[in-house]
Parts: sequence; structure tokens; C-alpha cells
Amino acid sequence: MDFHASHGIPFVNFRRSALSAAGGEDCDWDTLDSETVKLSTISAVEFSRERMARYKRYFNNIASIAPLALSSSLTIKSRMAHRFSLFFLGVTGYIGGSVLVELKNRYPNAQFTALVRNPKDIAAVQAIGVQAIQGSHSDLDLIRKLASEHDVVINCGDSDDLPLTKVILAGLESRAQAKPDAQRKPILIHTSGTGLLQNERDGAFHSDKIYDDNNLDDIKGIRVDAQHRDDNNLDDIKGIRVDAQHRDVDLEILSAGKTSLIDPYIIAPCTVYGKGRGPVRNLSIQVNNMIRVALRRKELVQVGPGTNLWNSVHIDDLANLYGLLLDHALSGRDKSTDPFERFYWGSGDEYVWGDITKELARLLYARGVIQTETRKIIKVEEEPILDPTATNSRSVSNRGIALGWTRSGTPLFETLPQEVEWTLAEVEANA
Repeated sequence: MDFHASHGIPFVNFRRSALSAAGGEDCDWDTLDSETVKLSTISAVEFSRERMARYKRYFNNIASIAPLALSSSLTIKSRMAHRFSLFFLGVTGYIGGSVLVELKNRYPNAQFTALVRNPKDIAAVQAIGVQAIQGSHSDLDLIRKLASEHDVVINCGDSDDLPLTKVILAGLESRAQAKPDAQRKPILIHTSGTGLLQNERDGAFHSDKIYDDNNLDDIKGIRVDAQHRDDNNLDDIKGIRVDAQHRDVDLEILSAGKTSLIDPYIIAPCTVYGKGRGPVRNLSIQVNNMIRVALRRKELVQVGPGTNLWNSVHIDDLANLYGLLLDHALSGRDKSTDPFERFYWGSGDEYVWGDITKELARLLYARGVIQTETRKIIKVEEEPILDPTATNSRSVSNRGIALGWTRSGTPLFETLPQEVEWTLAEVEANA
């Protein structure tokens, strides 16, 4: 685990050529690629440690080759002077609020406008220096108009609303057509999620496959039915399935990138954790919902054996990725020719869900809010809200790293005591 902290990059499956440059020539790739772990004979913790130990020496020098040629961020001085207009959706949410605060700090001279559904939240949004427009995601004419009036649109509000996405794109395209001589195309940064990669909802480990946003075959070939995907299998590469979570919206956005009218980007975060900085909601979903369910049931429940793997990212690190990507988009130096090159995983270190549930059970029992430290194993149908904790989702943000993204947030496991206290306080406040 030390190499995570020292380099600030995730435990990932980098390309072989990169690993060779980092001193991994002696790696037995055939063994590693075909490795089968008998999960029935080892614990989730042992599984995680075994995998970390086997790969660790091949990543100790990876930081020296991680910054790639894609980096084109604006300087701090140029950001301070930059003037543009930005329309934001999702400001009252956990991710959206923190992202907007980050961008406000990053671009103090930009003009920010946000859609706010609940009138009671307008004052909080205005308090951070953002113009608030009351409306909901069903106000499609209003959203199209606002999109057409701004240089940049960022959607952190809904990853699955296709009609909403279509009117945002239409508004930006109409802006581009109305200003054909503009120095910069209208920009969209859309929030998707690594739920794209979810497989069986049984809480068990299923695949060694790690999706790399710098490998177009990976991004183009996401399939919900592919458990052991082969990068050399053309059926996998061709088989884009729109029934993967978020996929229909993502494909609509990426298709719009082919028109050359606008510059659309997608960030797909993994499990996000940590205290948010936004004006309204500041707690996340996956870990916190597990705590909320435990408080209601007076016991910690876990779907299946808990050997399933996800990535995690601190909310502050994720907000920084949005900032870096906006820097990159505004710089005018993005030379990508394929819309899929503008897809970014927002992914950090991997974790095993069983490790998380074990520690949460210990913490909650110590606080006296559940009746036993023993976890109850359930099927996801019993608590559908825990669905994201029952799957595998594995990805690596090589494109983010190429932009200069590093992560400095406290690791997920170390934040669990705070997540418990924050969630307890929230539940008590809402009682």
C-alpha cells in the first residue's frame, strides 16, 4: 500500500510497454494475465494483499513515466485572467457542489450560472457567488436556452437523463452555429460513472479486467455481459451495449463530438468519498448508504462474500480532475481526433468491499448503534439501495494522469471513522 501513497497513482494494469520502461521486463505476463484466484480459500483482505504484493515492484517507478504528452493545462496566471461563461447543473449535489466550488476558485473572473430546483437552496448557491436560476431537469426549453447562452456547460446533475442531454447538446450546437467565427468551440463536461462496468450483483470477484481510458478498444467495447474480456477479441471491441448503465447518454455525447461543432468531454467517477465542499449536500452515496442501512436495521449487511472490487477517489481529488480537464478544454490545444479520446475515468486506488464492511461493522458496533459486529450476508434484492456495493467496477484514469492529475486525499479506508460520524450526524439532524 506504500507505493499508493508515495506516488499518488492507482494500483492499475498499465500497458506492458510502459511497465517495461519502468523496470518490469522480468514480469511473467502469461502467469499474471491468466492468474486465477481461488476466492473460496482466501479472505477478501488476503486476496487484496496478495494482488498488491505481486504487482508492487512493477509500479514503484511508474510515476517517472506517467506524465504523458497530453498535458496542456492553463497556468495559474492565465486562469486568473480567463473570462468565460459557464452553466452548471447539479450544484446542490455532492459531486456537483464540490466541483463548482473548485472551479469558482480556479476561475474567479468567469461568470457562473446554476440551475437550482428547490427554491430553499437558492440562497446557499448565491452565497458562493453563483447566479441561481430556478428550474428542474424537465424544463427542457429553459435548459436549451441557457446552454445556448454559455461558453461551457458542466452537468453533474444526472448521468442517465437522455432528453436532458439532448437539449444541452442542441443548445451548445446552436451557439456554435450562431458564432461560427468564435475562437473556441462550446464545451460540455458531462458526468457519467464507472457503473458502466458493473457486472453480476452478487458481491463476488469476477474478472481481472481493468478498463483503461487511454485504450480506445476498452472505451468503445464496454459490454455489460463481458466478464473476462479479451482485448484481441473483435466481438468485444465491436460490442457496445446501450443497456450498460449510463451508456446511452455517453454515446449520445460522444456522437455529438463527431459533428465538429462542440467539444464534449466525459468524466466517469468511481466510488467517491470524503466531506464535500458544496453549498448543500456534502455526503456521498455508496459507503454512506451502507451506514444508513445498518442504522435502520441495527446490523451491518453485506451482499454476498464481499470479494468484489471497486476503485475509490476522494471528492477533492475528483474536483481537481474536473478543473484540470476544463483547463485542458479551454487551452485550445486538445488535438484529439476521436471523440472517445475525451472520455476520462475518475478512478483511484482499488478496494475490496468486504474490507470496507468489516471495518464499518467494527466502528458502528463500537459506537453502540448496531447490535452485533457480525455482518449479515444478504442478496441485493433485500436492500436494492446497496446495488453499487454488490458489483465489480475496475478502471484506471491514465488520461487524467496524463493531464497532470495526482491524488492527495486521505485513502478511503482511513476516512471510514469520519464517514461514520458524518452519517450519524446527518441521520440525527434529519430525524
